[in-house]
Amino acid sequence: MTTTPPRPAQSPESRMPPPALKAEWSKTVQALLIGTARGGGDPADLLADCAALGVAAFGAALPQEIAAEPLPPAPPETAGLPRPAARAVLEAIMSLDDEVLLTEWCALAKANTVVADHRMLPSLLALGTARPGLRAAVVEVLGTRGRWLAGTRQGWSWASGTAPLVDEVPLAEILDLPSAQRVRALRRKRRSDPEAVNAFIAAEFEASRRSADRQVLVSALETDLGPADEALLEAALDDRAAAVHDEALRLLRKLPASALAARAADRLGRGLQRVEDGFEVKAGELWSAQPDADEQRDLMRDGSEKGVAGRIRAAAASVAPSYWTARLETDDRGAAKVLRKGPWAGALLRGVADQLAAATDPRPWAVAAAETLTGMEQLEMLAALPASVAEQAVVAVSVNWHYDLLDHACAQLPAPWSPETTRALLHRYAALPDPRWRSGRPPAVLLARGNADLLGANWEGLTRRWPENSLELEVLRLRIRLRESFAPPADDPA
Repeated sequence: MTTTPPRPAQSPESRMPPPALKAEWSKTVQALLIGTARGGGDPADLLADCAALGVAAFGAALPQEIAAEPLPPAPPETAGLPRPAARAVLEAIMSLDDEVLLTEWCALAKANTVVADHRMLPSLLALGTARPGLRAAVVEVLGTRGRWLAGTRQGWSWASGTAPLVDEVPLAEILDLPSAQRVRALRRKRRSDPEAVNAFIAAEFEASRRSADRQVLVSALETDLGPADEALLEAALDDRAAAVHDEALRLLRKLPASALAARAADRLGRGLQRVEDGFEVKAGELWSAQPDADEQRDLMRDGSEKGVAGRIRAAAASVAPSYWTARLETDDRGAAKVLRKGPWAGALLRGVADQLAAATDPRPWAVAAAETLTGMEQLEMLAALPASVAEQAVVAVSVNWHYDLLDHACAQLPAPWSPETTRALLHRYAALPDPRWRSGRPPAVLLARGNADLLGANWEGLTRRWPENSLELEVLRLRIRLRESFAPPADDPA
């Protein structure tokens, strides 16, 4: 059997029809338009010319031959693979396209020292490429073969361990990155090499003429913020740009023993006096007159801290709740009870809401602040809290919330919730009337993020309260299967 030798690859110039061929094709097209009945000629010959010349003019070129070495064999997988039940759950999660469930699967797989089956690796790599927020979870279950596979395609290089990360951009070039990447790049570098980054930030802040660059430099200090950053932040309070000043002030308020906190404590001591009904402004003191230059320096320039109420709020936002417990000689619950009273309760509690993360017990403060904050301000207050504290605060604050506000707040809590939080929020949801558009359907965030074991134990009550057999219940079924698929076998002593 003879084989035809491969045709040489065509260059772009050889694919273009020559002038004579173009002229012949034009004549053939004209003959087709006129027709042989009017223009003469043989119809069979005209069709043959049309076929030959049309293919020559518009036919696709042969693909170029590329000499490439085949990929080396994939290395053997050194980690264990999950049981068939866990593999089936992962396939179901991928078909459902649920990021929370996928993150939970990856966390359980990592805890059980297993990696994803090789058939799922391309799908996981593609998902991590499309959604960068999932990469940290996905990369933990790729294993040796997954990292090898990631090295075969440029778009998957983030998982191969050899991708050029933003961290590798030289410090001197970070301010030339797109605006969305500069702060993240500086914060990552500050975490790995704080001394070099701190020196860079200090030098660039002094030399930068653009306020946007100075704001980026100040924002980068939020990572591993500490007393050593206070000097630069204090200097930034004198910046002419309002955005730079406000960013520095926001970070300074997170330093409990800063000079700003001392100045605020002095103003609160001079400006407020304890009365039977909370606190009152002292007559003839600093808050009975216009703010001086020093106080103006410690106020936000965005317009949120104007007037006496705004100035009181600024001072309260600059001290930790321990200032109030020490001044009133009581605990957090007792201090919050006092600050809830009086004409300036709203201003004081709005300031304290910014300091909840520093409270020994944030729950009474959160409940007190919720009485004066709007719904969006309450959500912002809860978002600033550590996860474990936020769970307690949501349970404490949401007693009188409507459905939508509770749903938004619960969506901010990282999954999975503790059993105690799940039980409390389950009862809270069950006591609320469903919105008309969700009548009979269970809350999605509860079933997707609550403790799966507790929700499974309450399955009968869930289906009785929310009888609609909806996608949310399927998610809960899948979460229960997920927990069971990684549970040790019954005959396993572990």
